[in-house]
Amino acid sequence: MAHWMWMIAGPNGAGKSSFAEQFLVDLGHRALVKLNADERTLALRHHFPQATQNELNLWAAQAIDREVADHIQARRSFMVETVLSSPKYRDDVLTAKAAGFKFGLIYISLHPPELSPLRVSERIAKGGHAVEAAKAMARYHRSHAELIWFAPQADLLMVFDNSAKDGGPILVTSRVNGRSRHDSHSGLNPALDAALAAAFSSPPPVPLTPAQDATAG
Repeated sequence: MAHWMWMIAGPNGAGKSSFAEQFLVDLGHRALVKLNADERTLALRHHFPQATQNELNLWAAQAIDREVADHIQARRSFMVETVLSSPKYRDDVLTAKAAGFKFGLIYISLHPPELSPLRVSERIAKGGHAVEAAKAMARYHRSHAELIWFAPQADLLMVFDNSAKDGGPILVTSRVNGRSRHDSHSGLNPALDAALAAAFSSPPPVPLTPAQDATAG
C-alpha cells in the first residue's frame, strides 16, 4: 500500500479544517494523523499559560516540523494542514517523494483577498483562533505564490474556491498522476487562475535548492 503525505493548504479563513477532514474520509483515508500548528498552539496554551503567543507559535511550529520529518522517516501516512505562506515544506515534499510517498494536495482559496480576514473575524466570534487582518492578507498572497511550486509536485491535486458563504467549496481544477489538469470552474478566483497558469507553464518551475529556500524565506 502506498504511503501518502497529504497537505491541506490555503489562506486563513478558507475553511480548510471543516472541509478537508471529511473529504479525506470520503477518499478512504480514515485514520490519518493530523498535524496542525494552530491546534497545537491552543493545546500548548493550556500547559504553558504564562508563555507569550509568539513563544507558543514557535514551539508549535517546531513540534509540527519534527513530526512531519518523523512520519516520513517512519513511512507513515499523515496529513499536515498549513496556510502555505512559506517554502518550508518543499524539502519535506521532496524527501517524502524520494522515500516512495505519494503527495496529495488539497488547496482551498477565497476571492476577493479581503474575505480572508473577514472569515477569520467570523471565526473569532465563534471562539476560534485569531489572526491579525494584515497578517492574513499578507499570507493570502504568499500562499498563492507557493501554490505555483507545490501544485506540480502533487500526485493528486484538487483545488477549490470557497468564496460563497453557502453551498460549500467549488472544485476549480484537479490533476492526477501528472496527467493534464482538468479545469472545472476557471474564472471564479483570479488568484487561483494566475497561480495555476504559472504552476503548469512550460517549462514547469524548477525546484529551489535548500540554500535558495533559506534565502526565499
